[in-house]
Amino acid sequence: MAKKSIEKNTTELEKLHADYLELKLKHSSMALKETHKLAEARKDIARLKTAMNNKLEVAKGE
Repeated sequence: MAKKSIEKNTTELEKLHADYLELKLKHSSMALKETHKLAEARKDIARLKTAMNNKLEVAKGE
């Protein structure tokens, strides 16, 4: 069960990284009007990584 959620989170993390890269490319070409989305994407990545690390710590403690 825990392995399934880790795989799901890993695929979600890859998707977030791809979205962030796309936003950075748009920003560098001056095509991104909503620059606040860059910060939101970074924060989403950080939240997911934090959740994944917490799950790993709990799993190690058991």
